[in-house]
Amino acid sequence: MVSKKMEWMLSSDCTEACTSPPVCPYYWGSSAPTDLHEGKNQCEGTFTFRIQKGYYGETDLKDLKVGLGFNTPVGGSASREPWKTILYIDEHANDKQANALEEIFTTSWRRVGDALKVKRVVISFCKDPVGSKSKPGFKHAVEWKGIYKLKAEPIMTADGAPRYISGLMNGIIYVGKSTVNNFNDPDLPRGNWNRPGMSNTYFEFTLNPEKLEWVP
Repeated sequence: MVSKKMEWMLSSDCTEACTSPPVCPYYWGSSAPTDLHEGKNQCEGTFTFRIQKGYYGETDLKDLKVGLGFNTPVGGSASREPWKTILYIDEHANDKQANALEEIFTTSWRRVGDALKVKRVVISFCKDPVGSKSKPGFKHAVEWKGIYKLKAEPIMTADGAPRYISGLMNGIIYVGKSTVNNFNDPDLPRGNWNRPGMSNTYFEFTLNPEKLEWVP
């Protein structure tokens, strides 16, 4: 039996970084540390996606990049208020590709919140393997030109292996910490921080109309 081709699909890796210490409390369903967030249970962060292969109809999405700058509502997930985000689309995407990426990521983000704006920006995402025992991607650097810079490194076990946690669907999420974590966009509420040493994660995932959650 031949399976029907989906309307769209992408396979990507992702790095996420926030303004809470490792590991980000939202992976555990915990409150953010209030001493770091103006005495409130709230957090700010980013996702950066690098598409390894993908399509939207006949539009190829391979090698394009997408960023999401976000913050959580006061009171965290328990408030049930929507998370706020700005969607950043790779400046190298043509109009068809940009429209496809906007549709995919705003649709996926609606599960948790609202996209306030969509912007075009040059995005770089470079990874550097760390040691012979680790897999690619744990030490990496991201830049959204004029808006965001991230450098991150893995948290290692005593025997030199990168640490990881189980994802929402039992996938693997490798955990680390930022050494550079600087964001500035006044269009995002609480959209200014310079907080290295905070939580970072790295993972791979697939996304399609039947699977709109990118955390593995």
